[in-house]
Amino acid sequence: MQQRRSAFFGTLFFTFVFSLALKALFTRYILFQDINLLDTISLELSYILLFACLIEYIVKNKLKFPLYLMLNLLLSTFFFGIAVYHSYFGNIPTYYALMQAGQVGAVKDSVTQLIQPEYFLLYADFLVMLVVFLTRKLPLYSKFKLSKTKLVAPILVLSFAACLANLFLHKDEIITNSALAAETKGIFNFEALQAYYGPNGGLPQAAALTDKEIKSEKTIQDKINEIKGIEDIPDSERQYFGAAKDRNLILIQFESMQDFPIGLKIDGREVTPNMNKLIQNSFYFNNLYQQTGAGNTSDAEFIANTSLYPAGMVATSSFFEKKAFPSMPKLLQEKGYETFTLHADKVEFWNRVELYPSLGFDKYYALDFFGKEDLIGLGPSDEVMFKKGMPLLEELHAKNKPFYAHFISMTSHHPYEIPAYKEVFELPDKYKNSIVGKYIRAISYNDMVLGKFIDQLKAEGMWENTLLAFYGDHMGMHHTMFKEKDPEILKEFLGHEYTKIDRFNVPFVITAPGITDGGMTSDQLAGQLDMMPTLANLLGVSLNDYVHFGQDLLNHKENLIGMRYYMPAGSFFNGEVVFQPEKSFDDGEALTLETATKVPHAPYKQDYDRILKLLGLSDQYLKSLPEK
Repeated sequence: MQQRRSAFFGTLFFTFVFSLALKALFTRYILFQDINLLDTISLELSYILLFACLIEYIVKNKLKFPLYLMLNLLLSTFFFGIAVYHSYFGNIPTYYALMQAGQVGAVKDSVTQLIQPEYFLLYADFLVMLVVFLTRKLPLYSKFKLSKTKLVAPILVLSFAACLANLFLHKDEIITNSALAAETKGIFNFEALQAYYGPNGGLPQAAALTDKEIKSEKTIQDKINEIKGIEDIPDSERQYFGAAKDRNLILIQFESMQDFPIGLKIDGREVTPNMNKLIQNSFYFNNLYQQTGAGNTSDAEFIANTSLYPAGMVATSSFFEKKAFPSMPKLLQEKGYETFTLHADKVEFWNRVELYPSLGFDKYYALDFFGKEDLIGLGPSDEVMFKKGMPLLEELHAKNKPFYAHFISMTSHHPYEIPAYKEVFELPDKYKNSIVGKYIRAISYNDMVLGKFIDQLKAEGMWENTLLAFYGDHMGMHHTMFKEKDPEILKEFLGHEYTKIDRFNVPFVITAPGITDGGMTSDQLAGQLDMMPTLANLLGVSLNDYVHFGQDLLNHKENLIGMRYYMPAGSFFNGEVVFQPEKSFDDGEALTLETATKVPHAPYKQDYDRILKLLGLSDQYLKSLPEK
């Protein structure tokens, strides 16, 4: 008996199950700082046993070793990818997000900075076994044969039953926090639940409408307004409605731009002198927050053009790639505008090759248009983008053809490596080797590019007939990037500890010569979903028959801003606090927007329920849209 037991411990089956269980334990430690062996066994082992039993039951003996090696490599890479992803986003990627791994090459500089040396330990056993397999010099496993009927089949049935039981035990639970769900339900089970639910964790459809109602824009918008607690204002009574009618619209999305660098001085020097000057004659919304999902930059493009919530745990541009979205380009085309978007990257990145037609742009200009000139980071510099984009504007201006141009910047992407010859803002020595210092240099570069672009618009006689706006797509400073002195540098710049409120705060600036003269800085609560309705109001574009989850910031003051992905679904900003749930509302946390002080969250239960209804309604509406 003792001999048979020893022989079993030397089998391929046991060797690989034991090895993969250790990987799962190590991965849970990386993700959750959890080294609980019992949790690993109860939450992860059934899936590992299932994989191994399938190989034992189905595969011929001579193929088992290579298949076990492949399984080991696959799961090692799966765990490695999750660890890297979590280190930056703080989330556990869904199976769908992991399928976008082909994009990693385009952002390799950012990814390599996120990889910790210990992550490579996930491949250690695979490399040893691979060497043994290739050299065949060591007896890696015993010749003991596992009985299919007495051992493999029972374990297969039991492990499959355990996986199903774990799945059905949690199938009616809402996943609002991916990291917490993976920790408490198991990594494999989390992925299975996401496949079962779809991209957003089974959000309740408490605001669900019938098939007939969901096809009526007015019914949907009435429901949105009812949930948000706002009244519809007739166009004729709206402030600034049509003030910039027939003007060209130039919308600029700045990569990774947060609000705090605007107005910031370091040693008496302005980081953003051009933006500061522009804001003196602009509408500046300095209390606006990002609302992007897993699609990040592409989700920001989607939001800015639709005023719809993004898909959340997956990139909207991929998950809804076949849909035809109602959008600003389509509304402006009805008024005779030429619409196009410019981004100096491969159009396949974030599946923009499908996103742009879905948004209805007449044309898009990507890497093949801009060429490989003045490469910085991910591709051609923003200077190249604006330089080569200007003739397109000039041509339409000469024809008196109104246009909407959406510029998507890229140079200020993480890891913020601006070449020395491009340096605009010389940092004091004490900041030079910090990620915050690099970020400041990148934002200062953005400022320089914007200033030059505005000068060109003025020189070509286009400025007076332009409505120009810019905004940040998402945060740039994440605590996972910080080195030892970065938090202290940010505290010095901000005058307080860096919080999630600072992190998610991005700028939104609107400039219309003759209309925004004298300037107006607003600290009213706003989100990226509000940008499109605000611009539409100024352009005199009615949204009476258009579904929008944001609101015109010039005519509505009270607001409720929903977030998911970077915070769990159900998180929100209202005029007083930012709230973030954990498993549910009951164990959540509310921080005041002014001081980030923790306060009792019980009074905000209604806002939590309202935001879940809005997210559910947005998901339902997106799914109901026709294909393009």
